Amino acid sequence: PRGSRPSHAGSVPLLDTFFEPAVLKRLPKEDRPGMRFAPEVASFCFPHGVRLVTADEAAANAMPVVTSFVLTAADRSRMYGACIVWYEPLPPAVVQAYLDEQGGLVQAGVDEPGPESALAEPAPPPLHAPEAICLLSRQPLFEFLNTCCRQLFRMRLSDVLSEQALLPLLSATVPPPGACRDVQLGNVSVAVRMPPPNDLPRTMAGRGFFLLFQHLDVSSVIILWALLLAEQKVVLQAKQTHVLTMAAETLSALLFPFSWQHVYIPILPANLLDILQAPVPYLIGIDEQMLQMAERQGMLPDDVVQVDLDSAAIVCDPDLAASIRLPQKQYNKLYKAIAPYCRPGGGSGQAFNAAWAFPMAPPPDVEADGSPGSIADMSDAEVASAGRKVKAAFLRFFVSLTVRYQELMILPPARLKQPAAVDFFDERRWLARFSAGCGGWLRMLVRSQAFTEWLEQRLAPPSVPDAETVFFNEQIDAKLMRSAKTKLFAKQDTPFLSTGALPPGGYVGQLVPPHVRTVYNASMIAARPAQAQQPVALLLVLGSGLAQTEQAEVADFEARLRLEFARHLLWSRVDVAAALRVHVCDWQSAGADQHRLYSGLEQLPIRQAMLDLTLYAAGVEYRGQLDAALRRSLRGIATGDEAAGELPLCVVAQGFGGVFVLDYLARAQGELPPAEAPPATPLERGETLTYLCTLSSPVPLLAASGAEAPAVSQLRVPTRGMVQRHPQVRGGWANFHHKGDPLGFPLQGCYPAVAQDNLLTGRHRRDQPLALTSLNDVSGFVRPLAQALSYVWQDINWRE
Repeated sequence: PRGSRPSHAGSVPLLDTFFEPAVLKRLPKEDRPGMRFAPEVASFCFPHGVRLVTADEAAANAMPVVTSFVLTAADRSRMYGACIVWYEPLPPAVVQAYLDEQGGLVQAGVDEPGPESALAEPAPPPLHAPEAICLLSRQPLFEFLNTCCRQLFRMRLSDVLSEQALLPLLSATVPPPGACRDVQLGNVSVAVRMPPPNDLPRTMAGRGFFLLFQHLDVSSVIILWALLLAEQKVVLQAKQTHVLTMAAETLSALLFPFSWQHVYIPILPANLLDILQAPVPYLIGIDEQMLQMAERQGMLPDDVVQVDLDSAAIVCDPDLAASIRLPQKQYNKLYKAIAPYCRPGGGSGQAFNAAWAFPMAPPPDVEADGSPGSIADMSDAEVASAGRKVKAAFLRFFVSLTVRYQELMILPPARLKQPAAVDFFDERRWLARFSAGCGGWLRMLVRSQAFTEWLEQRLAPPSVPDAETVFFNEQIDAKLMRSAKTKLFAKQDTPFLSTGALPPGGYVGQLVPPHVRTVYNASMIAARPAQAQQPVALLLVLGSGLAQTEQAEVADFEARLRLEFARHLLWSRVDVAAALRVHVCDWQSAGADQHRLYSGLEQLPIRQAMLDLTLYAAGVEYRGQLDAALRRSLRGIATGDEAAGELPLCVVAQGFGGVFVLDYLARAQGELPPAEAPPATPLERGETLTYLCTLSSPVPLLAASGAEAPAVSQLRVPTRGMVQRHPQVRGGWANFHHKGDPLGFPLQGCYPAVAQDNLLTGRHRRDQPLALTSLNDVSGFVRPLAQALSYVWQDINWRE
């Protein structure tokens, strides 16, 4: 027992004793995958604890009560519940056993003990205890859950509430978005409906959504909503707990595209009362009894915003209320849209109502003619239509605030070694879009945790497309297309809004500029320990004879590549030598060997490459030698590191080197047997291929000879395995060719996997082969290559 009040001689009346609620039975008996059962659910069904009552009091409260609540886990995921509570006779033997256990510390009766009590202890009177049936769901299906609770209570009265009878409910799955499914409970079929995928934000269906508006006038609704966006401490008060849950859920939903990041308890149980003293923002609901308890114990801090839903009053610091000034144009539109559904304004009789200190006057052309009873007079279809209008009004407000936010994304100053998401947003330029009077509230919004999360969703989108991000950004695009200034020029696709089908790749536009995303990803990766960062394997396969005859030039190229790679990871402070494992393939060119005695021969590099092509097309033995050289190089990358055999593989293949590399990778992906035994590691088998760069590739000549592996045209870059492991990776196949190279060809028309062809136009130095001119083209080749490698490294190391 807890919360008992002492009586004479240190004893307490049994009817004044409060007991801790407990779960007596649960179904299913084992946790579902990824869904832990919360035993604290009992405290939310009985927020004040369990108190025994007499038969008369139970009869006076014979009507079962249905209420709803929300449980919030540590990871901010929510569980939605509904329960039906009634009184059940308590066996006298149970009461007597408890009294005997307490040894006289608890009295059975209610009246004061008389002289006769010393002679004989009276028998305990007939008592009743509250009992409940509770349903839990991951979806906010309050109407469905409430209906099921009532039906389960009827089935219990008819003595048909068995586990077998509950199977249809326990095995039911949530229908897909936009669909409906019936669940058979006894002789009643209960329908569960899911809104379409593009009907956002998600809110409870029916009239419960409007309980907040029916209890507060329009100014109070807006100031309360604005205070939550400013992340204040808010306590909702009402006599009915159901009103608290519905009001909190409505407020939470109308914050979309932002979300409440802090403590969220729509119905506060007595055992969590001290959370009101927490030094963090919260949205908490308390009923009348809990309010009295909190006031007696002095648990309500001075900086809390108290919202009395029954008297339509908001009590908070007047200076705080006066600071809530919204952008005028957006405020006027929002006010007009929701006024018809709100409670009419008027004094509450209290000394101060924060809505009176709200500095924003109603628009002059608005008459709030709605009334609390107007929603009750509507049909279900009219209520649904009104709900869509209200949600659209709040959504338009946020769209107008954040339109063209991409133009405000910036690179933070280099002095910030670990920039946060908000450092990538130009707050000063954003505030300049609005009048100076609303700057205080806008600053509170942009510095809130909710705004930070909104930015993070765009700076580092998840690998699986997020419907809420796609929906809101398409709403911004739709607004731009409606604008008179841009509708003739800004043609944006909004497939999710139009069809409800989420594009496989997510938002089709640009969430943030690519260079901003690159720097943000690098800064986030830098926060991790170095040992947690995964390196990328880079295999350099150079043209005929270059690795043997131009070692100094090759070393210079590798140094320039590492330098550019480091520059693209400005904030990461990464150890480039560890992040990029470079290995030069030491393959022996037969064409270079045959021409060794003819060093002064004209067009010698072209002659070497053509001879290599001829020998490769004609002989299996030469192919086997080159395959073995590739395997040795890939094995060399993984030497001394057991995990290196699964590193993401990037390949730069120049000249004839690209011919046998493509052939090798194509045969590996096409499951064609190589010349030797199958390689041991995924790296050797080419299974981790993520990025491929060909430079001055003559591979179309091999295709023309008919000697090319058939699977080259079906080559996948990245491989299927890498896409499954890292769906967000920006890999692919890029081809570079010089305008003066007779053996360099564009490949995009021949091979579907080639993402882009790049033409190099750098001037050819007469004192070096054209192959080295291309390799040393910093702006045309080295820098784009380093950027692509930095993208791969970031995407491989990025974790949501």
